[in-house]
Amino acid sequence: MDVATSFLPLLQVFAGEMTQPTFQTLSTLVTGWIFAPRRTVLGMVRASGAERHHAAFHRLFATARWSIDRVGLAVFDRISAGMQTVFLAGDDTLLSRCGLKIFGTGMHRDPLLSSRSHTVTRWGHCWVVLCVVIESRRVPGKHFALPVLCRLYLNKAAAQKWNRVYRKKTELMLEMLTKLHSHATESGKRLHFLGDSAYTAPAVLNQIPPSIAVTGRVVANIRIHEAPPLRRQGQVGRPRKRGPQLPTPAEMLQVHGLPQVTLTLYGGAAETVRVAEQIGRFYKAPDREVKVVAVEHLQGGRGVEVFYTTETEAACGAETDAEAVLTRYSWRWPIEVTFHDVKQHLGVDQPQNRTTLAARRTAPTGFLLYSLIVWWHETIRHQPARTLRYWPNKHGASFAEMLAALRTDSLEKTQETYFSTPHLSLGVQKILDQLKTLLTLAA
Repeated sequence: MDVATSFLPLLQVFAGEMTQPTFQTLSTLVTGWIFAPRRTVLGMVRASGAERHHAAFHRLFATARWSIDRVGLAVFDRISAGMQTVFLAGDDTLLSRCGLKIFGTGMHRDPLLSSRSHTVTRWGHCWVVLCVVIESRRVPGKHFALPVLCRLYLNKAAAQKWNRVYRKKTELMLEMLTKLHSHATESGKRLHFLGDSAYTAPAVLNQIPPSIAVTGRVVANIRIHEAPPLRRQGQVGRPRKRGPQLPTPAEMLQVHGLPQVTLTLYGGAAETVRVAEQIGRFYKAPDREVKVVAVEHLQGGRGVEVFYTTETEAACGAETDAEAVLTRYSWRWPIEVTFHDVKQHLGVDQPQNRTTLAARRTAPTGFLLYSLIVWWHETIRHQPARTLRYWPNKHGASFAEMLAALRTDSLEKTQETYFSTPHLSLGVQKILDQLKTLLTLAA
């Protein structure tokens, strides 16, 4: 099988970090990754039709000399070309694994099976992922989260077993943000990070580079202070870091006469909420001014939620600014859709690589492949993928349909290469037509 001609230029992000033979091996494996029903390395090799020994493809991840981070930065450059402000979303996800000899495996909380009162753990890899959030060019208002950098999280038991220094998930996210910030600064881009309360808590906000804007979420009883007073001439002693304490978000919502706003976020139903705003500084991040938006849902069980943004100058003074902060935070949701799609349709949790380098490279390669497929559909393919699965208010194609479109285009290229003779038998043509139908229905 051959991959679609229009998709090949996107694979050049790998070519810059690899030798030509290594890149050819990767191209063959990507073809198998697109078509394989099961995404083990051997399953990819079989789907690609390669005649080389499967050990050569295992060496691509286990011993070949190339950097997955530099490939991710190349993907970032391609995606963010022409952007002045790049929105980022970060979160972690669990990829289940089997076997005790696979590097980095451990027991981790499964967010899909757990609740606030009940925790379910599973054996596998926990990946901390940083994505670029883009708006669809085909469907305005729809957003995608495209992974660019990944880090494998080792819990304390796994870090001790594999003789590694234990690092928190927030430390891994801060490392990726710092790395991407250093890379983006060279091209004059401005970064804006969107994260949940785990990655935007005040203690973490205090460590994020000041030039990176942040929109996040905090608890309702968070302590907020005014800016510290200016020092008087001749004043001695240590300067104050915080001013007088301000009302907490829960106290902000106790004021009568707060405005009510109707919001439609995450593409769901409209919700009516009470909104309170104030500008201050968190106790654990006294150096960064934030705009806090407290929201009380008037129906349903979501209760009180508190969000904030560090862009206080643009958000100061108007009632609609609170809605803009909430809308911007909702752009973080596509990262959850990304995690579902890479597991369901690209099988990033299926390869069972055991060695250190292979474990650190294989899953991130699948995440980057997801980014390239979405970018290919949004910017290169002339026609959008057919929407085979229809429901009311559906906008645009799903990732399954994008993948089916790439398979169909790849099959057409293979047909032109190997079955382009004018005297093709009717039986072979029927098989090809049926195969196209099955690839389309695979969505």
